[in-house]
Amino acid sequence: MVDDILGLGGQLGGLSDREAANAVNELGQQLLTALFATLRTASMHSLKNQAMDRPFEHLTAINHALREMLGEETVLRLSDGNFFVNKRLVRLDYATFENTRYLARIFEFLNINELTFQEDLERDTLVAFMQAALSIIRAGHGYIEDHPLGTIRVRKMQVGEIDELRRDDNPRNRILATYAQGLLMLRQFVLDLQHGRTPRHTRVKRLCLDLIDIPSQHHNMLLALVHLEAYKGTLFSHMMNTAVLAIVFGHRLGLPRRQLVDLGLAAFHHDLGWALLANEPADQVDDFGLKMSTINGIREAARDNLDVLRTQVAQSLVRLGGFNEMVINRLIVAFECQVPEDQPADNLYYTEIGPSFMSTVVRIASAYDELTSAQGEGAPALLPDQAMRHILDNQGGSYDSFLATLFAHCLGAYPVGTLVELDTTEIGLVVNLPTNPVNYHRPQIKVVIDRNGHPLVDGPVVDLDSTFHGGDRYMRTIERTLDSRAYGVSITRFFFGLEDEAGSAAPPS
Repeated sequence: MVDDILGLGGQLGGLSDREAANAVNELGQQLLTALFATLRTASMHSLKNQAMDRPFEHLTAINHALREMLGEETVLRLSDGNFFVNKRLVRLDYATFENTRYLARIFEFLNINELTFQEDLERDTLVAFMQAALSIIRAGHGYIEDHPLGTIRVRKMQVGEIDELRRDDNPRNRILATYAQGLLMLRQFVLDLQHGRTPRHTRVKRLCLDLIDIPSQHHNMLLALVHLEAYKGTLFSHMMNTAVLAIVFGHRLGLPRRQLVDLGLAAFHHDLGWALLANEPADQVDDFGLKMSTINGIREAARDNLDVLRTQVAQSLVRLGGFNEMVINRLIVAFECQVPEDQPADNLYYTEIGPSFMSTVVRIASAYDELTSAQGEGAPALLPDQAMRHILDNQGGSYDSFLATLFAHCLGAYPVGTLVELDTTEIGLVVNLPTNPVNYHRPQIKVVIDRNGHPLVDGPVVDLDSTFHGGDRYMRTIERTLDSRAYGVSITRFFFGLEDEAGSAAPPS
């Protein structure tokens, strides 16, 4: 493995910009994992023990490869739960998700947010750093800067420096950072609730505002992350994806900012009460916590007594944020969303009052995310267009007819991530929302296979709403949808270079 890492360090010159960025990101992920693994091993063994040989060698090799690739010292920075290597955001994957969270907590405990390897690492230098870090962690106090660390430099960046680090002209990086940071925060939020700790409510609102502030021209990239398979099916991912879908929908409707905030926060909270109600058996818990399949199982088992269950889920939210107008809105949405999919969301009250606008939107957004998530063995996830068709087929029953149709018009009958075959025999991936919501079945696509069946490395992006001169005939029309999984095409790979659990990949942009 060390030889592979050292070999990677010398490859930058022959790579394209995208390949070089992916190579640096791969080494950044390995650096985070290796640093955490070294600290964890050092906490269990003497620093002179042979058990430390491999972690030290691994960390040394990664640092050397990064220095060789970038031509400068290795600087690791932490900002808002995200790590940057030499000002490049380290994109998270399944393997580095947990390690990153724990490493961030170690940095915060040591009261540092910048770590610099000024030269190639020597064992004596690493031993000095580990001794200093562990002595502070075990004592519960102290300043690591007061210890001799050799060629390793640590410090606390000032506010202005952090703001400069956050400034990134690449919208992909900003959107990915917002989503990744949000997932980490929401997972911790759910875990805090389950363990009786007080969660940080302000962070949820800050995340909601960050999502609202993403420009509408970049909503396609935000919607692509809804299909990031590695995290789908968990409560915290479902909270994030439901909020993303609801906020994008609200934007397309032209809702004012205050209503978008209310809608987004209601979406974040609509299933959050389950963190206080559901106690998973040990064999149903994984590293990512409470699963939606467990919640749905409880819902299904309680079909004959749903009134009590709905009330319990809603009332549990009172324990989170007191009792005010905003909490009441979330209580209403949580109460009205606890309805089986095959039952209409009416007759919830003893009068003719129907579900609120926010509840209806959140219920549709929640259903779309769940339909595109695997429901256990033998129940694979639906493709984006299949999920949208399912919602439209059930309008008037499970879902409000008008808002279900409006949802499809805003997000498209063929949502972002759908693979389609055109009447020109071309095959394309839906990468953006329809430019004209009236023609909601005519999105923008990236052509990945041409008319002759040849894969395209960088095919054109075409608008299916475009017509020939004269305007009486469309240039391209969707003939049918295809299973993107069979073609190995992933929308998250297309936009962000992220692999899903199956390792699917899409043509680079």
